[in-house]
Amino acid sequence: MRWGVIGTGWIAGVFSDALAESKSAIRHAVASRDPARAEAFRGAHGFAVAYGSYHELLADPLVEVVYIATPHTSHLQDTLRAIRAGKHVLCEKPLGVTMSECRRMVAAADKAGVVLLEAFMYRTHPQTAAVLHLVRSGAIGTVRAVRSCFTFDLGSLPPSKSQVRTNLAQRGGSLYDVGGYCINFSRMIASDEPNRMAGQWSIDPDSGVDRSFAGVLGFPNGIVAHFDVGFHSAASASCEVVGTTGRIEIPHPWWPDRSHPSITLHRTGQASEAVACEGGWIFTLEAEHMADVVQGHRAALIPAANAIGNARVMDAFWRMMHGTARTRLSGPMRPAAAAAARARSLRKPAGRAAGLRRKPKRP
Repeated sequence: MRWGVIGTGWIAGVFSDALAESKSAIRHAVASRDPARAEAFRGAHGFAVAYGSYHELLADPLVEVVYIATPHTSHLQDTLRAIRAGKHVLCEKPLGVTMSECRRMVAAADKAGVVLLEAFMYRTHPQTAAVLHLVRSGAIGTVRAVRSCFTFDLGSLPPSKSQVRTNLAQRGGSLYDVGGYCINFSRMIASDEPNRMAGQWSIDPDSGVDRSFAGVLGFPNGIVAHFDVGFHSAASASCEVVGTTGRIEIPHPWWPDRSHPSITLHRTGQASEAVACEGGWIFTLEAEHMADVVQGHRAALIPAANAIGNARVMDAFWRMMHGTARTRLSGPMRPAAAAAARARSLRKPAGRAAGLRRKPKRP
Protein backbone atom coordinates (compact mmCIF):
# COMPACT_ATOMS: atom_id res chain seq x y z
CA MET A 1 0.00 0.00 0.00
CA ARG A 2 1.20 3.50 -0.78
CA TRP A 3 1.42 5.65 2.33
CA GLY A 4 1.23 9.39 2.71
CA VAL A 5 2.39 11.02 5.95
CA ILE A 6 0.95 14.31 7.17
CA GLY A 7 3.23 15.96 9.72
CA THR A 8 7.01 15.91 10.04
CA GLY A 9 7.58 15.67 13.79
CA TRP A 10 9.54 13.06 15.72
CA ILE A 11 6.83 10.40 15.88
CA ALA A 12 6.21 10.78 12.13
CA GLY A 13 9.86 9.98 11.57
CA VAL A 14 9.75 6.91 13.81
CA PHE A 15 6.68 5.59 12.02
CA SER A 16 8.08 6.36 8.57
CA ASP A 17 11.29 4.45 9.28
CA ALA A 18 9.18 1.51 10.48
CA LEU A 19 7.38 1.47 7.13
CA ALA A 20 10.69 0.47 5.55
CA GLU A 21 10.51 -2.83 7.49
CA SER A 22 6.95 -3.58 6.36
CA LYS A 23 6.41 -6.00 3.48
CA SER A 24 3.20 -4.25 2.48
CA ALA A 25 4.18 -0.57 2.69
CA ILE A 26 5.48 1.85 0.08
CA ARG A 27 6.67 5.24 1.37
CA HIS A 28 5.18 7.48 -1.27
CA ALA A 29 4.55 11.02 -0.01
CA VAL A 30 5.03 13.36 2.94
CA ALA A 31 3.42 16.75 3.51
CA SER A 32 4.19 19.75 5.68
CA ARG A 33 2.96 23.33 5.57
CA ASP A 34 6.65 24.21 5.28
CA PRO A 35 7.96 22.94 1.89
CA ALA A 36 11.55 22.92 3.16
CA ARG A 37 10.61 20.69 6.12
CA ALA A 38 8.71 18.35 3.82
CA GLU A 39 11.69 18.04 1.49
CA ALA A 40 14.12 17.46 4.35
CA PHE A 41 11.83 14.77 5.79
CA ARG A 42 11.46 13.12 2.38
CA GLY A 43 15.22 12.79 2.02
CA ALA A 44 15.76 11.61 5.60
CA HIS A 45 13.04 8.95 5.58
CA GLY A 46 12.97 7.65 2.02
CA PHE A 47 9.78 9.05 0.53
CA ALA A 48 9.32 9.57 -3.19
CA VAL A 49 7.45 12.88 -3.07
CA ALA A 50 7.35 15.92 -0.78
CA TYR A 51 4.41 18.33 -0.72
CA GLY A 52 4.26 21.83 0.75
CA SER A 53 0.60 21.48 1.74
CA TYR A 54 -1.68 18.78 3.09
CA HIS A 55 -4.15 19.45 0.26
CA GLU A 56 -1.59 18.44 -2.37
CA LEU A 57 -0.90 15.13 -0.66
CA LEU A 58 -4.61 14.35 -0.32
CA ALA A 59 -5.10 15.15 -4.01
CA ASP A 60 -2.42 12.63 -5.02
CA PRO A 61 -4.30 9.64 -6.50
CA LEU A 62 -1.42 7.27 -5.68
CA VAL A 63 -1.80 7.79 -1.91
CA GLU A 64 -4.01 5.01 -0.53
CA VAL A 65 -3.61 5.43 3.23
CA VAL A 66 -2.65 8.48 5.27
CA TYR A 67 -0.83 8.56 8.60
CA ILE A 68 -1.70 11.75 10.50
CA ALA A 69 0.87 13.00 13.02
CA THR A 70 -0.21 16.57 13.64
CA PRO A 71 -1.00 18.22 17.03
CA HIS A 72 -3.93 16.78 19.02
CA THR A 73 -6.29 19.64 18.26
CA SER A 74 -5.64 19.36 14.51
CA HIS A 75 -6.64 15.70 14.24
CA LEU A 76 -10.33 16.38 13.64
CA GLN A 77 -9.78 18.72 10.71
CA ASP A 78 -6.93 16.75 9.14
CA THR A 79 -8.72 13.42 9.48
CA LEU A 80 -12.01 14.66 8.05
CA ARG A 81 -10.19 16.15 5.06
CA ALA A 82 -8.41 12.86 4.41
CA ILE A 83 -11.66 10.92 4.68
CA ARG A 84 -13.39 13.29 2.24
CA ALA A 85 -10.50 12.67 -0.17
CA GLY A 86 -11.29 8.94 -0.02
CA LYS A 87 -8.16 7.96 1.92
CA HIS A 88 -7.90 5.36 4.65
CA VAL A 89 -6.58 6.99 7.83
CA LEU A 90 -4.31 5.93 10.66
CA CYS A 91 -4.40 8.88 13.08
CA GLU A 92 -2.02 9.33 15.97
CA LYS A 93 -3.47 9.15 19.45
CA PRO A 94 -5.58 10.73 20.70
CA LEU A 95 -7.89 10.41 17.72
CA GLY A 96 -9.86 13.36 19.08
CA VAL A 97 -9.73 15.44 22.24
CA THR A 98 -13.47 15.03 22.98
CA MET A 99 -16.15 12.40 22.46
CA SER A 100 -17.87 14.67 19.96
CA GLU A 101 -14.76 14.92 17.79
CA CYS A 102 -14.30 11.16 17.78
CA ARG A 103 -17.93 10.54 16.91
CA ARG A 104 -17.69 12.91 13.94
CA MET A 105 -14.63 11.15 12.57
CA VAL A 106 -16.03 7.65 13.08
CA ALA A 107 -19.31 8.60 11.42
CA ALA A 108 -17.52 10.24 8.48
CA ALA A 109 -15.34 7.16 7.90
CA ASP A 110 -18.33 4.84 8.07
CA LYS A 111 -20.23 6.98 5.57
CA ALA A 112 -17.28 7.19 3.17
CA GLY A 113 -16.51 3.48 3.44
CA VAL A 114 -12.88 3.98 4.44
CA VAL A 115 -10.89 2.52 7.33
CA LEU A 116 -10.12 4.80 10.26
CA LEU A 117 -7.93 3.60 13.14
CA GLU A 118 -6.34 5.25 16.16
CA ALA A 119 -2.60 4.60 16.39
CA PHE A 120 -2.31 2.72 19.67
CA MET A 121 0.59 0.69 18.36
CA TYR A 122 1.03 -1.43 21.51
CA ARG A 123 -2.37 -3.03 20.87
CA THR A 124 -1.03 -4.69 17.70
CA HIS A 125 1.92 -6.37 19.45
CA PRO A 126 1.80 -10.11 20.34
CA GLN A 127 2.72 -9.24 23.93
CA THR A 128 -0.60 -7.44 24.40
CA ALA A 129 -2.42 -10.42 22.92
CA ALA A 130 -0.62 -12.67 25.41
CA VAL A 131 -1.71 -10.51 28.35
CA LEU A 132 -5.32 -10.59 27.19
CA HIS A 133 -5.19 -14.35 26.73
CA LEU A 134 -3.96 -14.88 30.29
CA VAL A 135 -6.58 -12.56 31.73
CA ARG A 136 -9.47 -14.03 29.77
CA SER A 137 -8.42 -17.63 30.35
CA GLY A 138 -8.66 -17.10 34.10
CA ALA A 139 -4.93 -17.52 34.77
CA ILE A 140 -5.11 -14.97 37.63
CA GLY A 141 -8.72 -15.53 38.64
CA THR A 142 -11.11 -12.59 38.67
CA VAL A 143 -9.42 -9.28 37.92
CA ARG A 144 -9.57 -6.83 40.82
CA ALA A 145 -7.09 -4.06 39.95
CA VAL A 146 -5.05 -2.60 37.11
CA ARG A 147 -1.90 -0.52 37.71
CA SER A 148 0.02 1.34 35.03
CA CYS A 149 2.48 4.17 34.54
CA PHE A 150 4.27 6.10 31.81
CA THR A 151 6.71 8.87 32.72
CA PHE A 152 9.77 10.51 31.17
CA ASP A 153 11.88 13.66 31.42
CA LEU A 154 10.79 16.24 28.87
CA GLY A 155 13.96 18.21 29.56
CA SER A 156 15.99 15.42 27.98
CA LEU A 157 14.32 15.97 24.61
CA PRO A 158 15.29 18.57 22.00
CA PRO A 159 13.06 21.70 22.10
CA SER A 160 11.38 20.69 18.83
CA LYS A 161 9.98 17.59 20.54
CA SER A 162 8.54 19.46 23.52
CA GLN A 163 6.74 22.43 21.97
CA VAL A 164 3.38 20.75 21.38
CA ARG A 165 3.58 18.94 24.70
CA THR A 166 3.75 22.25 26.57
CA ASN A 167 1.14 24.13 24.52
CA LEU A 168 -2.00 24.45 26.62
CA ALA A 169 -4.15 25.55 23.65
CA GLN A 170 -3.27 22.29 21.85
CA ARG A 171 -4.12 20.19 24.90
CA GLY A 172 -0.50 19.71 25.79
CA GLY A 173 0.45 18.03 29.05
CA SER A 174 1.24 14.55 30.26
CA LEU A 175 -2.40 13.39 30.37
CA TYR A 176 -3.01 13.82 26.64
CA ASP A 177 0.58 12.95 25.72
CA VAL A 178 0.93 9.59 27.48
CA GLY A 179 -2.06 9.20 29.80
CA GLY A 180 -4.10 7.74 26.96
CA TYR A 181 -1.98 4.60 27.06
CA CYS A 182 -2.84 3.85 30.67
CA ILE A 183 -6.52 4.69 30.22
CA ASN A 184 -6.74 2.54 27.09
CA PHE A 185 -5.00 -0.38 28.82
CA SER A 186 -7.29 -0.09 31.86
CA ARG A 187 -10.43 -0.09 29.71
CA MET A 188 -9.12 -3.02 27.68
CA ILE A 189 -8.47 -5.16 30.76
CA ALA A 190 -11.70 -4.16 32.50
CA SER A 191 -13.78 -4.91 29.38
CA ASP A 192 -16.00 -2.11 30.54
CA GLU A 193 -16.37 1.67 30.62
CA PRO A 194 -15.55 3.54 33.86
CA ASN A 195 -18.30 5.22 35.84
CA ARG A 196 -16.23 6.75 38.66
CA MET A 197 -13.05 8.79 38.59
CA ALA A 198 -10.63 10.79 40.70
CA GLY A 199 -7.39 12.54 39.92
CA GLN A 200 -4.49 14.59 41.25
CA TRP A 201 -2.03 16.60 39.19
CA SER A 202 0.85 19.05 39.13
CA ILE A 203 0.60 22.06 36.80
CA ASP A 204 3.71 23.58 35.27
CA PRO A 205 3.76 27.24 36.41
CA ASP A 206 5.19 28.49 33.12
CA SER A 207 3.18 26.63 30.48
CA GLY A 208 0.02 25.84 32.45
CA VAL A 209 -0.03 22.20 31.31
CA ASP A 210 -0.03 19.20 33.61
CA ARG A 211 3.51 17.95 34.07
CA SER A 212 2.28 14.96 36.08
CA PHE A 213 -1.09 13.33 36.58
CA ALA A 214 -2.37 10.45 38.73
CA GLY A 215 -5.81 9.01 38.11
CA VAL A 216 -8.17 6.38 39.51
CA LEU A 217 -10.96 4.79 37.48
CA GLY A 218 -13.77 2.69 38.92
CA PHE A 219 -15.66 0.27 36.68
CA PRO A 220 -19.20 -1.14 37.13
CA ASN A 221 -17.78 -4.66 37.31
CA GLY A 222 -15.80 -3.76 40.45
CA ILE A 223 -12.36 -3.37 38.88
CA VAL A 224 -10.32 -0.38 40.07
CA ALA A 225 -7.57 1.02 37.83
CA HIS A 226 -4.99 3.53 38.94
CA PHE A 227 -2.24 5.12 36.89
CA ASP A 228 0.34 7.87 36.92
CA VAL A 229 1.94 9.71 34.02
CA GLY A 230 4.28 12.63 33.71
CA PHE A 231 7.12 14.30 31.86
CA HIS A 232 9.24 15.87 34.58
CA SER A 233 10.67 12.74 36.17
CA ALA A 234 12.82 9.73 35.35
CA ALA A 235 11.53 7.32 32.73
CA SER A 236 9.20 4.57 33.89
CA ALA A 237 6.74 2.36 32.07
CA SER A 238 5.00 -0.71 33.42
CA CYS A 239 1.64 -2.39 33.94
CA GLU A 240 0.31 -4.91 36.43
CA VAL A 241 -2.98 -6.77 36.39
CA VAL A 242 -4.00 -8.15 39.80
CA GLY A 243 -6.56 -10.91 40.19
CA THR A 244 -7.95 -13.08 42.97
CA THR A 245 -5.41 -15.88 42.44
CA GLY A 246 -2.46 -14.17 40.79
CA ARG A 247 -1.07 -11.20 38.94
CA ILE A 248 0.65 -10.37 35.65
CA GLU A 249 3.62 -8.02 35.43
CA ILE A 250 4.35 -6.27 32.11
CA PRO A 251 7.71 -4.47 32.37
CA HIS A 252 7.60 -2.86 28.91
CA PRO A 253 3.94 -2.53 27.93
CA TRP A 254 4.08 0.39 25.50
CA TRP A 255 7.27 -0.33 23.57
CA PRO A 256 7.90 -4.09 23.95
CA ASP A 257 11.31 -5.53 23.16
CA ARG A 258 11.67 -6.20 19.43
CA SER A 259 13.30 -9.61 19.79
CA HIS A 260 12.45 -11.32 23.08
CA PRO A 261 9.58 -9.63 24.92
CA SER A 262 8.29 -11.36 28.03
CA ILE A 263 5.84 -10.88 30.87
CA THR A 264 5.77 -12.52 34.29
CA LEU A 265 2.90 -14.56 35.66
CA HIS A 266 2.66 -14.86 39.45
CA ARG A 267 0.14 -17.36 40.79
CA THR A 268 -0.63 -17.92 44.44
CA GLY A 269 1.31 -20.87 45.82
CA GLN A 270 3.31 -21.42 42.62
CA ALA A 271 6.67 -20.32 41.31
CA SER A 272 6.69 -17.22 39.13
CA GLU A 273 6.65 -17.96 35.41
CA ALA A 274 8.26 -15.94 32.64
CA VAL A 275 5.95 -15.98 29.62
CA ALA A 276 7.83 -15.47 26.35
CA CYS A 277 6.02 -13.60 23.58
CA GLU A 278 6.63 -13.17 19.88
CA GLY A 279 8.62 -10.08 18.98
CA GLY A 280 8.36 -7.39 16.34
CA TRP A 281 8.72 -3.63 16.01
CA ILE A 282 5.46 -2.09 17.20
CA PHE A 283 5.25 0.57 14.49
CA THR A 284 5.86 -1.92 11.70
CA LEU A 285 3.26 -4.25 13.20
CA GLU A 286 0.88 -1.31 13.38
CA ALA A 287 1.36 -0.50 9.68
CA GLU A 288 0.87 -4.14 8.67
CA HIS A 289 -2.23 -4.38 10.85
CA MET A 290 -3.65 -1.30 9.10
CA ALA A 291 -2.95 -2.84 5.70
CA ASP A 292 -4.59 -6.11 6.72
CA VAL A 293 -7.73 -4.28 7.86
CA VAL A 294 -7.90 -2.17 4.69
CA GLN A 295 -7.49 -5.24 2.49
CA GLY A 296 -10.14 -7.15 4.43
CA HIS A 297 -7.76 -9.78 5.78
CA ARG A 298 -8.78 -9.21 9.39
CA ALA A 299 -11.00 -7.13 11.67
CA ALA A 300 -9.41 -4.24 13.54
CA LEU A 301 -7.92 -5.16 16.91
CA ILE A 302 -9.08 -1.80 18.23
CA PRO A 303 -11.95 -0.26 16.22
CA ALA A 304 -11.98 3.51 15.75
CA ALA A 305 -15.09 3.82 17.91
CA ASN A 306 -13.02 2.63 20.87
CA ALA A 307 -11.41 6.10 20.85
CA ILE A 308 -14.71 7.58 22.03
CA GLY A 309 -14.28 5.92 25.44
CA ASN A 310 -10.73 7.16 25.86
CA ALA A 311 -11.69 10.71 24.87
CA ARG A 312 -14.56 10.61 27.36
CA VAL A 313 -12.18 9.95 30.24
CA MET A 314 -9.37 12.27 29.17
CA ASP A 315 -11.71 15.18 28.49
CA ALA A 316 -13.36 14.72 31.89
CA PHE A 317 -9.98 14.76 33.64
CA TRP A 318 -8.95 17.78 31.55
CA ARG A 319 -12.03 19.71 32.64
CA MET A 320 -11.32 18.79 36.25
CA MET A 321 -7.78 20.13 36.00
CA HIS A 322 -8.70 23.35 34.27
CA GLY A 323 -11.72 24.33 36.29
CA THR A 324 -14.64 23.48 34.02
CA ALA A 325 -15.78 20.40 35.97
CA ARG A 326 -15.24 18.72 39.30
CA THR A 327 -15.39 14.96 39.61
CA ARG A 328 -17.89 13.75 37.08
CA LEU A 329 -17.61 12.15 33.70
CA SER A 330 -19.48 13.99 30.98
CA GLY A 331 -22.18 11.32 30.78
CA PRO A 332 -22.57 7.78 29.56
CA MET A 333 -21.59 6.94 26.03
CA ARG A 334 -24.42 6.79 23.54
CA PRO A 335 -25.63 3.18 23.28
CA ALA A 336 -24.60 2.74 19.63
CA ALA A 337 -21.18 4.28 20.19
CA ALA A 338 -20.62 2.29 23.35
CA ALA A 339 -21.46 -0.96 21.60
CA ALA A 340 -19.03 -0.24 18.79
CA ALA A 341 -16.32 0.88 21.19
CA ARG A 342 -16.56 -2.37 23.11
CA ALA A 343 -16.30 -4.50 19.97
CA ARG A 344 -13.87 -7.38 20.48
CA SER A 345 -12.35 -5.98 23.68
CA LEU A 346 -15.26 -4.44 25.58
CA ARG A 347 -18.44 -6.19 26.63
CA LYS A 348 -20.67 -4.54 29.24
CA PRO A 349 -22.49 -1.18 29.05
CA ALA A 350 -21.59 1.60 31.47
CA GLY A 351 -23.56 1.38 34.68
CA ARG A 352 -25.19 3.79 37.09
CA ALA A 353 -23.03 5.58 39.64
CA ALA A 354 -22.75 8.91 41.39
CA GLY A 355 -22.02 11.54 38.80
CA LEU A 356 -23.13 9.40 35.88
CA ARG A 357 -26.70 9.40 34.58
CA ARG A 358 -27.88 6.67 32.27
CA LYS A 359 -29.67 7.77 29.12
CA PRO A 360 -32.72 5.71 28.07
CA LYS A 361 -31.99 3.03 25.52
CA ARG A 362 -33.02 3.71 21.96
CA PRO A 363 -35.75 1.44 20.66
